[in-house]
Amino acid sequence: MTVNLPDNLHEKAHEVAASKNLSMDALVAIALTQSLSRLVRDPHLEERAAHASGKGIEEFLTQVPATEAQKGDELPEGYQQEH
Repeated sequence: MTVNLPDNLHEKAHEVAASKNLSMDALVAIALTQSLSRLVRDPHLEERAAHASGKGIEEFLTQVPATEAQKGDELPEGYQQEH
């Protein structure tokens, strides 16, 4: 497949591919996959989401110990949790 890109986009893609040690083919495949996942609904994921109850996360959180955050993991000053 041949794709024509504007020069600046091609240059940026080449820079990113090189910095991530990817081929241009791999970078384009990753970028296209990410874009399509935002644009096209996945019926399998939609079905799973329809059955989600939130119970799993509650069970998971009961296993997390209540400890102080490690240095660097603190919430930003003035943070207020949304209810």
